[in-house]
Amino acid sequence: MAFEAFVSPLSWQQVSLLLDTVQYFEDAPKLLSLPQEQGAAVPVPITSDTLKLMLGCLDEEEAFSRKAFSLRWETAGDEASGFLVVELPNGDTVRQPAVLSAFSPV
Repeated sequence: MAFEAFVSPLSWQQVSLLLDTVQYFEDAPKLLSLPQEQGAAVPVPITSDTLKLMLGCLDEEEAFSRKAFSLRWETAGDEASGFLVVELPNGDTVRQPAVLSAFSPV
């Protein structure tokens, strides 16, 4: 399920909606499809904590202004678990541990 590194241009409004979706499915985590600059959307195992950090980099006053988030997957020992690594527009990096079997397709 690992994916190639990609850049997702997201706005405050989009990240806010993604956060609402993830919180709705908190008891049954889902893979969220994030848009990439080129090509089809990519299913990503992302949690509400990570989305909250992403939202914190965006300005609600510019709700439709997009900023680039770089996402990649780092495998940890086996194919079933690893880290979702998100490089935020402010230069910070989030390393979210994830067990892929815990996330189901939407």
